[in-house]
Formats: sequence, C-alpha cells, structure tokens
Amino acid sequence: MRERQLIPMEVVGNVVAGAVRLLLEDPDIDESFGWWRPEAGGRPPGPWSAAEGTRLFAVAERGEGIIGLAALSNIRREERYARVSCAVTARHRLGGAGHWAMTEVIRRGVRSDGVRHLETSVRAGNETARRVLESLGFLPLVTPSFPREEGRPGSHVYLRLDLPSSARGHFLLSRVRALCA
Repeated sequence: MRERQLIPMEVVGNVVAGAVRLLLEDPDIDESFGWWRPEAGGRPPGPWSAAEGTRLFAVAERGEGIIGLAALSNIRREERYARVSCAVTARHRLGGAGHWAMTEVIRRGVRSDGVRHLETSVRAGNETARRVLESLGFLPLVTPSFPREEGRPGSHVYLRLDLPSSARGHFLLSRVRALCA
C-alpha cells in the first residue's frame, strides 16, 4: 500500500498551499472545491462553504506530493451531520486514493465532530466515483431538497450515508474506536 496522509489546511505551509492552488486548475477538482480559493482570502460563501464549520484537507501521497482535496463541510454537531467531498487528480483516481481519502475524512469527522450522517453528490455520469461512494455505504438520496437529476446533462446524484451509533462491526468505524481509546 502507498503511504498517504490527510493534511489539515489550517496547518499546511506555503509550499502545500501553492500545490493546492494548482490542483484547483483541474476542472474535476474545481467542480468540488471551487468554493475554496486561497488567493481570494479564504472560503467565499457558496453551497459548500459552511457557517457552522468546514474541515479541509490536502490529500498527500509519499513521492507524489499533494494529489487531491477532501473536506467535511456544513458540519452540524447537534444533528451529527456533515457534507463530505473528495477529489483526486486523474492519475491517482484508479489507485485507491479517493477511497482511502473518503474513508479517512469520514473517520476524522466521526472522531472530531461525532458525525453519523453524511451527504455528498457526484456527477451523474461519473460511475467510478459513484462506485467508490457506494462501496463505502452511501445510498442514492431523493428528497425535495436533493431531487434525482440523473437524466439531465451536467446533473448530479445525491447520496447519503447513515452510520450506526456504535462502532462495533462497522468497517468505517472500527478503526475510529481504536483511535479514540
């Protein structure tokens, strides 16, 4: 397995921040993270910025540097809810980096904020990302605020993951329990 890590954006140095700016030139990454522009002085208001909190991470791989971004946003501790998003460079998408980053960011949300309900979206035609999300337990969500849009060009599928309150037996939570002990 490759050595990977999530680096919280509030602790990164200028070199990492510069690499993140370059990542935002990738249209796929910009689609998920265009709301965060370091050169504009932080997070402008938008659908993925959060009044109650956002945890943004750089996804790094040893020997490659920064290969993507992952975030928990719209964190609502009382509701145990957050939105989760992840995007990695095209070169690393089929190497497990996205799956690893999503798993780690979810674990951090559980450990730091007690998150148990997560929502995300994926472009309707992006079957690879959808398979990754479904392998983590996300299910398609159809509500008045998140209608199914699969038939329209440029549309998105919204997905939700509801984690059990106990870590016992759940593959995403079993490691969190060990980390918290």
